[in-house]
Amino acid sequence: MKRVVGLSLAGALCLASMTGSARAQSADVVKIGQIEAQTGANAIYGWMSSQGAPIAVDEINKAGGFKVGDKTYRLELIALDTRGDPKEATIQLKRLLEQDKVRFVFGPFLSNVFVTIFPYAKQFNEKFLLLGGGTRIHDFVGQPGNEFVIRTWNWDAGPNGFGERMVDYLIKKSAPKKVALLFQNDQGGRVLGEIYEPIFKARGIETVTEYFEPGTKDFSPVLAKLAAGKPDYLFPGYSDAALYDIVRQATEGNYIRKFFLVRGSLGPGMKNKDGVEDYIVYVPKYFEEAEKKDEKVKHFVDAYKAFYKRDFPYDQAPLCSSSCYDHVYMLVAAMQKAGTVEDVTKIRQALLSMTHNGMWRIRFDQRGEQVFDFDIVHLKRGGAIEVTRVEP
Repeated sequence: MKRVVGLSLAGALCLASMTGSARAQSADVVKIGQIEAQTGANAIYGWMSSQGAPIAVDEINKAGGFKVGDKTYRLELIALDTRGDPKEATIQLKRLLEQDKVRFVFGPFLSNVFVTIFPYAKQFNEKFLLLGGGTRIHDFVGQPGNEFVIRTWNWDAGPNGFGERMVDYLIKKSAPKKVALLFQNDQGGRVLGEIYEPIFKARGIETVTEYFEPGTKDFSPVLAKLAAGKPDYLFPGYSDAALYDIVRQATEGNYIRKFFLVRGSLGPGMKNKDGVEDYIVYVPKYFEEAEKKDEKVKHFVDAYKAFYKRDFPYDQAPLCSSSCYDHVYMLVAAMQKAGTVEDVTKIRQALLSMTHNGMWRIRFDQRGEQVFDFDIVHLKRGGAIEVTRVEP
């Protein structure tokens, strides 16, 4: 009987030792959550973020982690697929904050997801940071009580905004008198109308705006309606899921052949390069060209191929400008600067006071909105491309 008790006691001590060890190891882990649409109709605005962040986490961990003070930490990424569903995103955020005790959440990019999760997330103000690119985040970032919100994308309007620069480029190149706007009838599409109608009006350009319902496949009726007004350019948006159909039908039907975009990729233009006359698009980075000139971009492209063992997605890669590879490194640097992995107020202050030189040169303004360099890509009939770099 004594022997059995002795063994049991030894086992208990061993278990206690293992439990203590496990606790010590878990204390050295910094969890990062991510809520983006990795699948679904609007996955273009979350898929690349979910692809890029794991590469940075893997690189940092394989390099031995990172030190804050005298302690070394490694990262754990919990990336959840919202599928672009606001309700699903709310459930996932609840899990991250209440169950996984995550202090840093990347995403969302989709505005409809953000406005749905915002009331719940606000309860955790100053307890975590939400680093997302959604356009509607602009309406909330920088306001008292919203210190948890940081926007990881350029705002369209204002002195540092890419939208203002894009419209100025359009005027310089072709001086349009009238632009037709065609956006999806949802949070993202409506806010685009609210942003760009005043920008064009301030420059003396007439606009006419139409909205289409999500899931629309036949754009012929609305394209014919817009074409009747003889606009110089069609400004469609905001997802490639619709843009491929819009550009193809607009050119094949000879409705409109000149396009101006601030959401979506170069892909729809390239696929219809023999039908378009002009295709001017905001591209956070034109990777095909940058890869040849920038060692950091080349490193990321090579790292992507090695990590996923597949070709690099050049068409979607520019959206790594939001809540992605660079931002993981920037967050780690902010923790080191702040001297803590837990005090989100100090880490936020560090983030807003620093500049990160990665694939992009990233900084945040006083409100917590990201400012970074970008490209304007001008595609002409037949596939000729002209790239203009802009550094706000």
